[in-house]
Amino acid sequence: MNKIYLAPSFYAHIINGFLLLIAIILLCKNYSNIKNIDSYKIIILILLFSISIGIHGLSHSLLEKNYNYNLMTIMYS
Repeated sequence: MNKIYLAPSFYAHIINGFLLLIAIILLCKNYSNIKNIDSYKIIILILLFSISIGIHGLSHSLLEKNYNYNLMTIMYS
């Protein structure tokens, strides 16, 4: 049996994905406010999203490497 559900990194990955989803929903709901801010703050927002998505992607690769957990093969098999 795979012990991935006992690993704290798995739950950190799930929480990170959930928080990214909330951030995207809030971004869409507040788009009219966000498009009016200055370019420096928009650059900061883009960089923050880039960092968070990058960390989430690294989490995927480490889950695949350490636990042989590939969500795409689970979903489509």
